Formats: sequence, C-alpha cells, structure tokens
Amino acid sequence: MRSIVVAKFVPWPPNSGDKRRVLGIVRALRRQGPVTLCAFTGPNEDVEPLRAEGIDVRAVPLTRRPADVARGLLRTRTITGARFWDPRLARAVAEAAQTPTDALVVEHVQLLPYAAGLPAGLRVVDMHNVESQLAQRIADSSSGPKKLVYAAEARALHAAERRVSDVDVVAVVSEADRQTLAGVVDHPRVVVVPNAWDEVDPLPPAEAPVASLVALMSWGPNVDAATWFTKEVWPRVVARVPGAHLQLVGRDPAERVRRLAGPDVEVTGTVDDLAPWYARTRVCLAPLLAGGGSRLKILEALAAGRPVVATRIGAEGLEDLIGRGVVAEDDPERMAAAVAELLADPERAAALGREGAAAVAADHSWDAAVRPLLSALAARPGAED
Repeated sequence: MRSIVVAKFVPWPPNSGDKRRVLGIVRALRRQGPVTLCAFTGPNEDVEPLRAEGIDVRAVPLTRRPADVARGLLRTRTITGARFWDPRLARAVAEAAQTPTDALVVEHVQLLPYAAGLPAGLRVVDMHNVESQLAQRIADSSSGPKKLVYAAEARALHAAERRVSDVDVVAVVSEADRQTLAGVVDHPRVVVVPNAWDEVDPLPPAEAPVASLVALMSWGPNVDAATWFTKEVWPRVVARVPGAHLQLVGRDPAERVRRLAGPDVEVTGTVDDLAPWYARTRVCLAPLLAGGGSRLKILEALAAGRPVVATRIGAEGLEDLIGRGVVAEDDPERMAAAVAELLADPERAAALGREGAAAVAADHSWDAAVRPLLSALAARPGAED
C-alpha cells in the first residue's frame, strides 16, 4: 500500500503532541508500504532521521509573509489554515500523487485543501481535534477582541469540518470527539485512532516536591492553563507543602508565561532534553481549560512514571487513565489538595506513576491505536483480503 501524508511539520524531533501523532501514523503506514511525507520544515525540524527509516520526505521551508497568509485565508477560509497554506507544498503533494497512490492522509482539517482534485485513492483526514469545538472553547473562556476572533474562527472551522463529507475516512482521537463531530457532519466512516505512546521507561522516584507542566508554552490553551494554575492553584499548594517548586517546561514561552516566574516557579523556555526535567518531577500537570483531542503529554508523563493531576478537559480522551495514573479535578481547591497530597507523599506518587506507566504500556501503544485506521484502509477497493 502506497500512502501520502500531508502534515504541518516534519515530525522530527517528535517534541510536540502534533508531531508525535504524525510520527506514529507515518510509521504505521510505512510498515504497510512506501510513504511520502509532505510537510513544512524550519530550524527545529530534521528530515534525515525519517529518510533513514525509508520515508520519502518532501519538505518545504515554512514562511509566513503577510501576502502568503492573505492568499492562504482566501484558499482555506480559516485563520488557522491560512498559516499553513503554501503553493510550494501544494506542488509537492501534487507531484507525489502523480505516482499511483492508495491513500492520501491529511493531518488536520485545515490542510484539506491540499487534497483537492488529486487522483490519490482513499482520502483520509486525521482530526487531531474537533477544531471548531476547540476554537469555541477558547472563545468562551476569553474576552474582548480575542473572544470575537475565536468565535469567528469557530464558525469558519465548523464550515470546514462539514466539508469532510467529501473524504472517504475520518480519524478522530477519542469517542468524545467522534460524538462531537457527529453533531457537525454525518459521515459513515469515522474511526477512533487514539493518541498513543511506545517508549515506556519509568524513571526513579523524584527526590524533591517538584510539580511540572510540560507543554508548548506559546499555544494559547497552554498559556491559559499555565496562567490559571500558577495564579489560582499553586499558592494553595505551597501553603500545604512549603518548599514545593513548580516547573513550567516548554518551548517558546509567551510573555504571559515568562511573567509567572518567581521564587517557587521556574519558567525554563526551550530545553534540549526533557528527561532531566521529568527526573526532577514528582507530579505532572495538565490543567487545561480549553482543548480537544487527547493529551500526548499525559501519556509521556505516565510513560516516565510520573502521576498526572489534570482538569477534566485536560484528561479528555484519556478517561480510562483516571485512577490509573491520572487524578482529575476542576475546582482550584480540590486540585491543589490533590497536587499537594502527591508532593507530600513520594511513595504514593511513585506508586501511582508506576500504575500509569503500566496502563500506557498495556492500552496505549501505537500498534493498538492505528488498527482501526489500517482496517479502514484495507477495505479500500482493490485491496487484498
């Protein structure tokens, strides 16, 4: 089976949830046959490790000049899609599709215009989130111009999601997202491909009462989560556990995140290797107030043997892990109590982390996650039984 995958970024290094998911799907498709990956690259991406795995990578440097974004807005009809429309990537996809192709997989609904008019077998859109829901949640938790912009984007993304009726297969990350999408468009072939993690390697217990939020610190929902937790929850934790320390670990921290730094709050900025930061961590955090899909960072933390305290939205899509490495609380006081209890009890934190690592290994491997998608592709006309 020959596949083409269109993605936002070359997924190496796999240092974000988006890249982790793309890499998992690309590798699964590569085990079925040749794969061509068409994606953007920048100073943080490296194509050679993927080419060494036998993946045909056709990368285009990402530029976001105002004129390019304006053309992208006309082409994609969404602000988030406009940032990733480039005629050079469109040409790369079209050239790849000149070779007979069994499946064209588009990562994110905003990239669907790249599939228009191409003779490429089954068309698949992999929805990392139900994007209109995500934008609406951000609008609902915002005010002023930001609220208006995200409300308009939610409407535009809702219209884009209705256009998935034209593709053959839709993949979503959770049953909750499948139900949400059903309220947008009636599609006969929606498969759940949950986020997953393969490298389960629990670390030794942490020595100090350190909590960590590991995330891309420039993404709006992560910025809001870091701000809310640091201001509303963390002071209550420190009152219970004097000497507790909070790490906000992640690339490109926004100014709002940088301003959170203080005597017991560390903002790291970009780090080359997350392992030392996880090694210092006793409890990980996922306090999202808006979002969709499911959190690969939760799987990453559990795979490292670190328990996670999350909001219900933060744990969305991974509800099976609540009580198996994940504690879910929405109220600031109750969340603070849960974090403080684990910080103050290293044995309990370590035991819950080990339980989470075992749950990820048993139920959240990529081999298991991609089976529904591979089954849908195997049912394509002309495929062997």
